[in-house]
Amino acid sequence: MTVIRQALMLGAAYWHAATSLVIEERTFHTSTPCLTSTHTTTIPWTGTTTTCTTVTPCSGPVTVIVETPLVAATCASTTSSRPTATPTLTPGGPCPIKAECGAAGLNIDYYANSFGGYERSKPSSYYLTEGLSPLRSSLTNVTFFPWNFGEYPPNLPQVNPNPSIGFPYWAGWTRETNGGIVVDANNFTLVYSGFYRAPATGTYQLCASADNENDIFFGQGNAFSCLDGKPISKAQPLLKAPFGHSMDIKCTNVEMIQDQFYPVRNVMGNWAAPSAFNFTIQQPGVDFANRKNAFAGEVYPLDCGLY
Repeated sequence: MTVIRQALMLGAAYWHAATSLVIEERTFHTSTPCLTSTHTTTIPWTGTTTTCTTVTPCSGPVTVIVETPLVAATCASTTSSRPTATPTLTPGGPCPIKAECGAAGLNIDYYANSFGGYERSKPSSYYLTEGLSPLRSSLTNVTFFPWNFGEYPPNLPQVNPNPSIGFPYWAGWTRETNGGIVVDANNFTLVYSGFYRAPATGTYQLCASADNENDIFFGQGNAFSCLDGKPISKAQPLLKAPFGHSMDIKCTNVEMIQDQFYPVRNVMGNWAAPSAFNFTIQQPGVDFANRKNAFAGEVYPLDCGLY
C-alpha cells in the first residue's frame, strides 16, 4: 500500500506540475486559441475523498483528472461444498461407504444365549428384541471355527439346568472363536456384520453350516440399513442353516456388482454342548471347493458406512 501511495502522490504531483506549466504556456502564448473538447481520466489514490483537477492546454482537449479513493477488495470465500447425491438404495442391494475407510474386517459381537435358547426356543433376532449389549466385540476376516464334538472337559463340574436338553452344562468351559473372542462354550451367540466388496460382477453363492444354527442376512434393509447401520429386528433371514441331526450345508445365490459394498450379517448361535460355524462365499467362475471363508482385503466394518 505504501508503494501505491507513493506512486499516486508522484502521479498527482506530475499532474499538478503539468497544470502549472500549461497555464504558464497558455499565458505566454496568448495568440494561440485553446480547444474546448474534454477528456476525462480517472485514477485511484489513497485519500478518502474524490478530487478533480482540470488541465487546459493551449492546444488539444481539456483533460479532467478524477482521483477516487481506493476501494478495499472483498475476497470471496474460498470454502466450497461438494454437492452430495443421496444414493438410490435398493432392498438387498449395496451401500455407499466412506472412501477413506480400510478393509479392517467384519465386526464380531458376542452375546449371551440361554441354555436351550437361540435355535431351540428363540429366533435369531432375540438379541435385538431383548435389547442385549455385546459381552465382547472385535474385528475378524474369518468366518469359520471347527466342530468341537467330543471335546468335552472331563475335569469341570457338570450341572443339568434342563434335563430335556440331553447335555449337561460344564461350568467354566470356554472356547476361542474368531477375532480373539473367547466364549462360554456351552451356549453363546456371535453376530458377524459389515460390508463385503464384490471383486467381480456376477452370481455369488452364499453358504453356511453350524451347530446349532447360522442365519444369513444380506443386502440393504435385510442385513442392516444403509442409512444408520442398524439391523431390523423384523427382517427375515435370506438363509437359515440349522444343525438338525447333521451339519448340512445350506446355500443361496445372490447377484453382485463389482466394487460395490454389500451389507452382510451372520447370526450364529449355540445353545448347548458342541459348536461349529462356517460361512462361505463362492465367487463367479470359482469352483465350489474353492469357496472362501477368509476375506482379508474384502470386508469392511460397520463404521465404514455413510451414516
